[in-house]
Amino acid sequence: MCGRFVQKFLKDLADAFDARLREDLSPRLLHPRFNIAPTAEIGVIGLDRAGNRSVTAMRWGLVPSWAQDTSGAARMINARSESAADKPSFREAWRKRRAVIPADGFYEWPQTGDRKQPWYVSRADGHPMGFAALWEVWRGGEGEMLFTTCILTAPANDDLGRIHERTPVMLMNAEAVACWLSPETPEIARHGLMHAPAPGSLRLWPVTPLVNAVRNDGPDLVAPYDPTAVIAPIMTGSLL
Repeated sequence: MCGRFVQKFLKDLADAFDARLREDLSPRLLHPRFNIAPTAEIGVIGLDRAGNRSVTAMRWGLVPSWAQDTSGAARMINARSESAADKPSFREAWRKRRAVIPADGFYEWPQTGDRKQPWYVSRADGHPMGFAALWEVWRGGEGEMLFTTCILTAPANDDLGRIHERTPVMLMNAEAVACWLSPETPEIARHGLMHAPAPGSLRLWPVTPLVNAVRNDGPDLVAPYDPTAVIAPIMTGSLL
């Protein structure tokens, strides 16, 4: 499961994956965001018509092309990789519309006593994460078009398993990214990418409960936090 994540500097994330930013991207996407929640607009890497990688704005929460409306998007931010190829909501995207969501890290909320304590997860080597993703385009009755996406998940490894049973599928090297994005990649090879990263690949630590509120944003949200400390007053807006 991945319910919140971080995209600090989208230009740097794009460069890390050899992708270019589309000129029509919203300026909001270019500012650091430390608390991205479902249904937010995010930067997503895909292949353009020429086969080059570009970063496109999509809404997080997949809406199948055949959906009557967009109301179910918040429930479809993730898709289980074990069944995505067969489920009606995801199977066409699995075959034809694959993408990568670049991220600096993500949050999980394991149960700690009578409350849930947020943790932040990043790569141990400091490199950005590339979540394997699917995307769709939905067309409304008035001709409007909505591009949406979801993150594929797999059973967690030992690193993450102590705080959550699932993990985003992370494409950990350039070969995996190219394999996932290529329209020529056979089915069996795509399935071969659907697993947790190797043990030791991730770093994770407790962070402030202030991340629970979507209105809170800023680098303090990912700083190590002592769960026994007194919670500071709720902050709003950016800390930058």
